[in-house]
Amino acid sequence: MLTIQFGQCGNQLGHTLFSKILSDIDCVNTGVSYNDNYQYSEDTFNKWFSGISKNNERLARAVLVDTEEKVINKIYNDRYSPWTYLTRNVICQAGGGCANNWALGYLLKGRVLSDVILNRIRQEIEKLDHFDGFLLLLSSAGGTGSGIGSYITKLLHEEYDKKPIINTTILPFSFGEVCTQNYNTLLTLAKLYNESDINILIENEQIYNICMNLLKKPSMSLHDMNGVISEKLLAVFQPLYHINHSINSLLSQIACHPSYKIATIKTTPHIPVTSIKYESVHNWNSYIHHLKQTLRISSSNSQLTNVEIRMPSSSLGNTIHHVYACSVSNILITRGITSEQDRIMTNEFQEKHLYADWNTIDWFSHFHQNRKFLNRDKFLALLTNNSQISYYLDTLLSKTWNSYIHSAFLHQYKQFGLEEDDFLQAFAVLENVTKEYKELVCHVKK
Repeated sequence: MLTIQFGQCGNQLGHTLFSKILSDIDCVNTGVSYNDNYQYSEDTFNKWFSGISKNNERLARAVLVDTEEKVINKIYNDRYSPWTYLTRNVICQAGGGCANNWALGYLLKGRVLSDVILNRIRQEIEKLDHFDGFLLLLSSAGGTGSGIGSYITKLLHEEYDKKPIINTTILPFSFGEVCTQNYNTLLTLAKLYNESDINILIENEQIYNICMNLLKKPSMSLHDMNGVISEKLLAVFQPLYHINHSINSLLSQIACHPSYKIATIKTTPHIPVTSIKYESVHNWNSYIHHLKQTLRISSSNSQLTNVEIRMPSSSLGNTIHHVYACSVSNILITRGITSEQDRIMTNEFQEKHLYADWNTIDWFSHFHQNRKFLNRDKFLALLTNNSQISYYLDTLLSKTWNSYIHSAFLHQYKQFGLEEDDFLQAFAVLENVTKEYKELVCHVKK
């Protein structure tokens, strides 16, 4: 897999991601044999790293792109990590960034940087005997990640049309980031929907709430939030001992219909590092039940029930009255030790009434890894493609349309060549996506 990091957010997240990968490899209490742990470490290294430097540092298989030097220099010159980036893969065009403007990133700076970016990507891929695909990390709020990230995704789709492209897009807080964030997010999501195989959406607000409610962080930092996001991604993408687990097979299941290419990742449990050895560990099925409850919506007002930011309970309870979002497909990934007394039962996710009525075969898969993940006895991730995303998209469209009809900030985009038709086309794409997700109809429960 080749990771491509765009802008301040993508590069900070990528740096934390690779640090987490090394933390996972270096865990001592793995719960598996020496040989199994050795194989896991080898598979992890081959997946994320391209070799060893002269200074005995692991070389991350990544390309870094930014239009400002501050962040990219800081993470590249981090001398406290036992890994680093290849110098030639750090691409920075100094000159004031992209002014939080998708059009500047997509129409101008993306084109200026495209040749050098694609050349670095080709060099990395040519070194590989087998190439799984691309993992792109970017934020939709600013200009570099959203604009240049979208433009490079388009070029990758044209040049590597047979290779999976996975975008991980960080969505901004509802209020308080940048005044143009809704336009940038609209344009990014619309463009990526046509150019990538799947877009994994991460909401900053949700990650913040996990840090506050579950990790009990007294002073919040971007590093804390990036740590949670990294754990979500790695819980899905770290190696699994399963013959059918590859990026292609994962995408064919989670994005099995071309009209539904958006996913989110639900994870549990989230426990402060200082409390892990004191925290009681529930059985597998309690955690699985908890993840199922994250798909709940309120039957009274059709709003989401935010279960992920609560602690799991050992009591399964009676959930017959709950209403669930309609899923296109779900993939459950469990990591940790099982036993005869504590088996993993996935019945709750196999019920037909949770899934779209047209999906009759591949609506659910389960993969398991016996090795502990980051010293956790149990860790679970649910990669889910379901109708919950329509709530976020609806809100985004409403806010952005309200700005658009008042012509707020439009001149900032028009000066770089973006026309009104480009906005209208982006609105049309996302409105159609929202409509498709809203109209998902599940099997009738009998």
